[in-house]
Amino acid sequence: MRKPVAALAAIMAIALAAPVWAAPAINLGGSLETTFQVVPADPISTGITATSDLRLNLSMEMAGGQQIRAFVGFAPIKYAPFFGNTANPEDPGSVGMGENGRELTPVKITPAGELTIDKVYLETTGPFLTGGQDVTTRFGDLAIDYSPYIAHLSETDGVIEGAQVNGVHFGPVELGGFYGWATRKVSAEESKRFTDRGIFAKANIQGIGLEGAALKTGDRIALAGAAQFAPVPGIDVTGAAAWDGANEASVVKAETGIGEIPMLPGVSAVLGFRNFDPKFNPIYRDDSKDDDGNDINVVDLNAGKRGASGEVATIISGVNLVGTADWHEQRDANRALVGERTTVGAKATTEYAGLGIEAGVKTMWSTVDRPYEILDNTGENAVKADNPKETTVTLGLGYDIPVGPAVVDTQYDLTMSSIRPTEHEVSASTTFDAPMLSGVGLSGNLKWAEGKAAYMGKAEYTAPNGIEFIASYNRDYTTKRADGFSLTAGMKVEF
Repeated sequence: MRKPVAALAAIMAIALAAPVWAAPAINLGGSLETTFQVVPADPISTGITATSDLRLNLSMEMAGGQQIRAFVGFAPIKYAPFFGNTANPEDPGSVGMGENGRELTPVKITPAGELTIDKVYLETTGPFLTGGQDVTTRFGDLAIDYSPYIAHLSETDGVIEGAQVNGVHFGPVELGGFYGWATRKVSAEESKRFTDRGIFAKANIQGIGLEGAALKTGDRIALAGAAQFAPVPGIDVTGAAAWDGANEASVVKAETGIGEIPMLPGVSAVLGFRNFDPKFNPIYRDDSKDDDGNDINVVDLNAGKRGASGEVATIISGVNLVGTADWHEQRDANRALVGERTTVGAKATTEYAGLGIEAGVKTMWSTVDRPYEILDNTGENAVKADNPKETTVTLGLGYDIPVGPAVVDTQYDLTMSSIRPTEHEVSASTTFDAPMLSGVGLSGNLKWAEGKAAYMGKAEYTAPNGIEFIASYNRDYTTKRADGFSLTAGMKVEF
């Protein structure tokens, strides 16, 4: 349940916005989506079952002549009507419904799931004094985006509540700051309320771009700074450093980009250095992951690494050539040295007679001979030990094949490793128009490794009435679709 402060902020929003209600601009927005899927099931249910998921997200904005904008956002309502009174086990955020688990309605919003205010704030842009400079001020739920190292938007948006000011200018310097509070879990059973405050500054002084931020959460202090400049034409230098006071850990990352090497015309290069303490882990640092749960943020990708990297690129006779090299030490969560990795590689891409070609080779030598824990990779998720040496060769071919009025996009990818099974993957896709059907999409994927085939075929069509139909057959190719044949029909409206 949302904290009582949210309700108080909502009351403040209504009270402060009341003077401009004479001519309000009220927007109600969100989305409503329903999807039905027919997939193979056990014989007891005659081989066919169906699932549906309804998602609802509502928001409301009000604006007036005094530049005051109020925003009230509601958390999405998810429910899986075919899972009875319990939630969909594959979706922890869903709400079950119905006594027999076979109807879309009625759905009980309470007590299983409550209509929750997820975000609420008041925001205005204008001066504090007559004739003063315009600044943006927000009360309520804040969105702090100072640095991926100490205060990233994805970790602060709607989490911290309080007051925030942005866009304060003093000559070439722009300032911002906030004061707020947030409740965070300190253990599985206990939550603690923290006071948060921070300041941000950026400037461009004689061609040197500077940024700095300081954040204090409770007694924890975190600092971050970045600089970018061009000492001579054709050379760009960027650097960033951050300090995590709670763990007494720091990170440093620097890169130098050389647009063209004087002795080698047409050749560019990038040189880099990084030193990331494995204990560096501020509360609000970027923790982004991709759809498969893999880390894609700068902290996790470099955690515990200290070393240098380089890249050289050029074009020879229409072939794009890129060579890479990297060396780094790897330390674990206790700052103990696990080992070293050295990686060298090269990649070439070109196009010949309509055929796209990409080839690459990469070799890694490693002394990381034991699993190790770092940041949130603990227990069963600990990083596995490396092999002493691994060489990987890749080849990719792509070609567009005209078939009547349609064009089939084909792709072949080969991955060969010195220690892993060779993997082949072939894919083809196209879009065509048929009588009474416009924009039909067909695609097929086949993956072959260790003597086993995994494949999926899919047909997609969106009807003029907005309903999207997808028919697919999946066999071990992806976990996002059920094995075997499935037929999906769904529609979505955004408002």
